[in-house]
Amino acid sequence: MAITAYKELLAKAARLERKALSLLADQTKYPTVAPRDKKGLRDCADEIQRQLEGFGFKVSQYGDPPTIYASKDVGAEKTLMCYHHYDVQPEGDLSLWKSSPWKSTIREGRVFGRGASDDKGPCVASMLGVNLMEEVVGGLPVNVKFVIEGEEEWSSEVLARFAKKYPTRMRADGCVWEVLSATPGSTGEIKSGMKGDVSIQLDVGGTPKYPVTDAHSGYAGAVPSAPWRLVHALKTLRDEKDRITIDGIMELVAPLSKDDLRSLREYKGDIEQGIRDSYEISNFVGDRKGVDLLQAIFLEPSLSINGLESGCKGEEMMTIVPAKATAKLDLRLVPDMKSEECVKLLRKHLDRRGFTDVKMNVTSGYEAAKTPVTDPFVQLVRKASMEVSKPAHVNLLPLMAGTGPAYLFTPHTPVAVGYSYADSEKCNEHAPNENILLASIKNNIAFVATLTERMGSELG
Repeated sequence: MAITAYKELLAKAARLERKALSLLADQTKYPTVAPRDKKGLRDCADEIQRQLEGFGFKVSQYGDPPTIYASKDVGAEKTLMCYHHYDVQPEGDLSLWKSSPWKSTIREGRVFGRGASDDKGPCVASMLGVNLMEEVVGGLPVNVKFVIEGEEEWSSEVLARFAKKYPTRMRADGCVWEVLSATPGSTGEIKSGMKGDVSIQLDVGGTPKYPVTDAHSGYAGAVPSAPWRLVHALKTLRDEKDRITIDGIMELVAPLSKDDLRSLREYKGDIEQGIRDSYEISNFVGDRKGVDLLQAIFLEPSLSINGLESGCKGEEMMTIVPAKATAKLDLRLVPDMKSEECVKLLRKHLDRRGFTDVKMNVTSGYEAAKTPVTDPFVQLVRKASMEVSKPAHVNLLPLMAGTGPAYLFTPHTPVAVGYSYADSEKCNEHAPNENILLASIKNNIAFVATLTERMGSELG
C-alpha cells in the first residue's frame, strides 16, 4: 500500500490553518492554571469535548479538573493514542506580555497566548492531523484514542485515578506525547521517555532544641543555629565532585543499555551550546562534555537545591542566630528509581548521621518512564521524521531531561515525543509571550497525519 506523499499532506494541512487557529482560540480564551482556575478548567474541558465530538469521537470526562477520554474505534488492528493537557503555567507578570495571555493573537508569523505551544496548540494539531488522514484515505487506518488532562503542570492526580480505574483505556500500540512534529531541513529530536521527579522540603527549627525566635548573634556560642544545622545536613547529600551520596540511592539506578549509549554517541544536536547561551556559563558541572555530558543530562539522576530560606533577607544586615531554616530540593529520577523508596533512603541517610531533627515534607511527584529506543513504534516515528527532515539529522534520545506523567502510560503503550529545532525556537514556553510558529501548526498536523497512516501499514 502506497503512503500518501508528505508534500500532499503538508499542502492540505496548510489549508487547515484557519480551522486550527479557530479551535486554538476557543481553547486559549479559558484561563486554565491548575488548581487555581477551577471554572476555566471545566469550561475548557467542555470546549475540547465539543471539538472532539465534532470530529466524530465518542467522548467522556472523569474527575475534576476533568480528564477527557475520546475514542474512535474503526475495527483496525492497531491503535494510536494522543496524550495532551489543557492546563497551563501561570501567566506571571502581565506587564511583560505584549497581548493578553488568554487571547490568541497573531503577529510576526506566530500565534501568541498561554498554551499556544504547551500544550493547547499541539492538541489542536493532533485532532486535525487525525482528521486529515481520515479524509485523505477515506477512513482511519488505525483506531484512535485521546487522553487529555487538566493537571499536568500540577500533579496529574485525576489522571492517575483515571488510569487506575480504566487500564484498558490506556492501551495502545503507540502514544503521541504532547507534540509530534517535523520540519523539512531542520534537525529533529525524538525522545522515548522522561525522568521522574520528587520534591522534598527540609526544615530545621522548633523548641526546645532551637530558639523560639531569632536570637542576638552575640549569643551564637550558646544558641543552636538552625541554618548551620541544615547546611551540615545538606553537605552529606552530594560530595565535592557533585555526585549524589545518599546511602543506597545510586544502587537503584538501572544499568545503562548499549542501545541508550549508542543513541548518545550518534547525537548531533546543539544542547551544549544551547545551555551555554541560555545561562551564560563557561563550563559544566564536573567539566563534563560530549557523550559524558549527555549521559549526565539524559540518563543520570540529579539532586538540586531549588531554594534556601533563613534569617535576614534583602540588603539590610541583621546580626542574628536564625531560629528556622528551610531547603527545597528536587530529585530527578531515572529507571529503576522509585520515588517512595528514594524518600525512605533519604530519611534513613539523615537519621544515620544524627540528623533526626531535620524534618522532611515530600510533595508527590512523577516516576521515571521509558520506552526502549528500539521499540517498533519509536523506530517508526524516527523513520518518518528522518524522511521529512532530510537532509538534516534526527536525534533519538532515551529520556527527556524534564518530567511528566508518562509513567502512567508506559505499562500500556510505547510513547514518543518529537519536534524539530525550527518548531521549538523562541516559543517562550512557561514564560511571558508564549507562542507557536504558524508554520509549526501545519508541520504538526501533517506529521500526525503521516504517522497515523504509517502505523496502519508499517507497524509490525
